[in-house]
Formats: sequence, structure tokens, C-alpha cells
Amino acid sequence: MSFSKDLDKATLNLNGYTEITVRGILLDLTRLIIKASPVDTGRFRGNWQASVNTPKVTQLKRKDRTGTRTITAASNVIEKFNMGQTFYLTNNLPYARRLEYGYSKQAPSGMLRINVMRVQSELEKARKR
Repeated sequence: MSFSKDLDKATLNLNGYTEITVRGILLDLTRLIIKASPVDTGRFRGNWQASVNTPKVTQLKRKDRTGTRTITAASNVIEKFNMGQTFYLTNNLPYARRLEYGYSKQAPSGMLRINVMRVQSELEKARKR
């Protein structure tokens, strides 16, 4: 399966949730992905970029070993998110795909797909309650 097809599966359907709940889910997912990202210099973790309606296509020079600045930047975007918009979290470094598919011993299962599945599972449990 191709990387883009895998990422197409890594989406959440948040129809039926309130805007405040959706923002919380997006922030939780963003935190999980950033914190699960492997760290060497902090460049990869610092290159996660949140946006609404249009994915970011640039690379940042930001290094963020803890992920705190990156999460704060994403949180600022999420605060402005409105229902009906599309949220993107992108990392445009050339080695992002390799890291997602187990290249790193720190994140052998990747960080994006595994956390989207985790959040999907939690949402499904909540819906059944």
C-alpha cells in the first residue's frame, strides 16, 4: 500500500461532535503525534505544522526537543478551527515517511497512524457508552 493511501486512512470523522469537543480531540491527537515523534536534534519534532483548509508545504528550521513550542503553535491554530473546516498536521522533512514506517528505534510503529488509530478507538468506545 502506498504512503498516501495509508494516510488517507489516517483521518478522523468528527461529524456529530460539538466544536469544542472537536478542538479538544484535535489537540489531544496533535500532542500524541508530536510527543511520539523520535528526537535526535529536535528538528523532526519541531517541524510538525498545523493548518486549516490547506496543508503546509514548507520545512521549518525550528528545533524542539520537548515538543512544547510545536504543540503551542498547533494549539493556536486549533483554537481558530471551525466546524466544516479541514485540519492538517504535516511534517515536510524528507525523512518523515521513513520515520512513520519504523525507521526509528524510538518510534518503531511510527507516530501518526498509531495515534490516529488510538483516538479512533477511544471515540468508538465513547460513542458506544
